[in-house]
Amino acid sequence: MLDRGRTRRWPRLLVGAVAAVLALALVVALGIAWYFAGVAVAVTHGVQRTLVADPVGAGAVHLTTDPDAVRAGTYGLDWQGGYGRLGAVQRRDATGVVRDLTTLHGSLAAGTKARVDTYAYDGDPRSALGLAFDDVRVHASLGNFPAWYVPADRADGTWFVFVHGHDGSRAESLRYLRALHGAGMPVLVPTYRNDVGAPASPDGVDHLGATEWQDVDAAVHWALDHGARDVVLGGWSMGGAVALQVADRSAAAGRIRALVLDSPVLDWRDVFRHQGSARGLPTAESDLAVWVAEIRYGIDLDRLDWTSRSADLRVPILIVTSDADDYVPDGPAKRLAAARRDLVTLDLVPGAGHTQAWNTDPAGYEQRLLGWLATSGSRAS
Repeated sequence: MLDRGRTRRWPRLLVGAVAAVLALALVVALGIAWYFAGVAVAVTHGVQRTLVADPVGAGAVHLTTDPDAVRAGTYGLDWQGGYGRLGAVQRRDATGVVRDLTTLHGSLAAGTKARVDTYAYDGDPRSALGLAFDDVRVHASLGNFPAWYVPADRADGTWFVFVHGHDGSRAESLRYLRALHGAGMPVLVPTYRNDVGAPASPDGVDHLGATEWQDVDAAVHWALDHGARDVVLGGWSMGGAVALQVADRSAAAGRIRALVLDSPVLDWRDVFRHQGSARGLPTAESDLAVWVAEIRYGIDLDRLDWTSRSADLRVPILIVTSDADDYVPDGPAKRLAAARRDLVTLDLVPGAGHTQAWNTDPAGYEQRLLGWLATSGSRAS
């Protein structure tokens, strides 16, 4: 004879077991989302030297295999106590690639840990490029922010304000300063919260442009207070998200003449999904991480989504992007350009990595940039 009490307990036990499994799965999913959201906003300033560099005679180096090591173009090579300029790829072998190398300072020993530097220069405008500059301080709500001011002669008073990317530095601007200076544009290169030498945010993390814009806004006002009639605002990677917020929210928005955006983040949700997919996460998990980031850090990602806010754009924009960008996919840039053909010029550079369009063809990049500034950016109304 069946034990009816035991029979009735089985459904309850099964429901309890299923509930426990679902609860555990939810906890795990939230834990992954919490971690992923934290990684997205973390500020480390760490320099990871992931390659092994070996000198090959005079003027060449063998680098172990790495995506940037084999990418054609002009890059820097950074190692402890030294820096060099990488040139053409001579040949490849089973373990890596041999490239031209011009050592700029220090010496390279066999077996040195190094990294390929997309900035292509190190130091400051004077030491890297021979350009005179002033170290200035921009006052903002969190304190005083260091900035480079590179003067030049320009009759119409338009300055270029350069905004670097997430966890980056002002050295990101060095690739572009010589061309801008040669065109007669004064350039201001500010820092923003959590940069080395700059005030930190209250929670010590990046807010993906949602708060950093205030520091760059202060830099725009500094430029206007020191002789600029108006400014072209340039943003690289997350700096693009920052620049767009300044153009949207600044009291001086009417004096922002144009935007130059290189590999810009136009939709953080798209970036989260792309980065999550690269880490093997399903879309639902990446979307959960987006939700966690918004709640945990108080970020309104709708306000940072310019594919949805295209109607709010007011000034000409040059967007440089690539189909090979492994950090910020080019889809949002293409959609924004299609939505605002009246304002957005899209410069698609095939095969370039993230913010590496200049590296693949410096002369071509500079020609296109200065041409656009002359015909669109510097004469915008």
